[in-house]
Amino acid sequence: MWVVKLGGSLGDSPTLVPWLRTLKNSGVAIVPGGGEFADAVRRAQERRAFGDEAAHAMAILAMAQYGLMLKGLEPDLETARDPAAVRTLLEEGKSAVWLPHPDDIAVKPGWEVTSDSLAVWLAGKIGADDLVLIKSAPLPPVEASVGAAQASGLVDQAFGHCLSVGKTRAWLCHRDRHEEFAAALLAPADVFTRVAA
Repeated sequence: MWVVKLGGSLGDSPTLVPWLRTLKNSGVAIVPGGGEFADAVRRAQERRAFGDEAAHAMAILAMAQYGLMLKGLEPDLETARDPAAVRTLLEEGKSAVWLPHPDDIAVKPGWEVTSDSLAVWLAGKIGADDLVLIKSAPLPPVEASVGAAQASGLVDQAFGHCLSVGKTRAWLCHRDRHEEFAAALLAPADVFTRVAA
């Protein structure tokens, strides 16, 4: 079972729709990034100076907005808020976009926790063996330590801790490799960069 996180950086990329076409038939759980919706939360917090607890909840809802956008771009995708419902859809061979809600997720509020770490959280909840984060930035070819990935901004600062408490394997994939994705699910090391815990 796979979880795929589609970063907000893909929002303006011409590869977003091809990714959705690929993923809709892959039987995976899709975790949306926050994209421009989360950026709006950051700007609002800077202007209004409200606390991290409110901003964190708003950023999770921004992920759900991005997820609804993905559904709008690819109507054949299913959506679900509850992790158990996501797992059921995957067991039926369908791909599901997770629409997270702050009431369902108990993590420390703050910008160090982004959709990267929440993808790890979802993977643990549904029992997924593997998680791949689709990134726009250049990636190391074979492997990156969690520390190196955090230091270079490839994953958020809470990612290593979240990964260490579960059993999910984490991978990175560049956004331009969507045509290789189906084969990579069978042999991930041939295409993806492993994040070594």
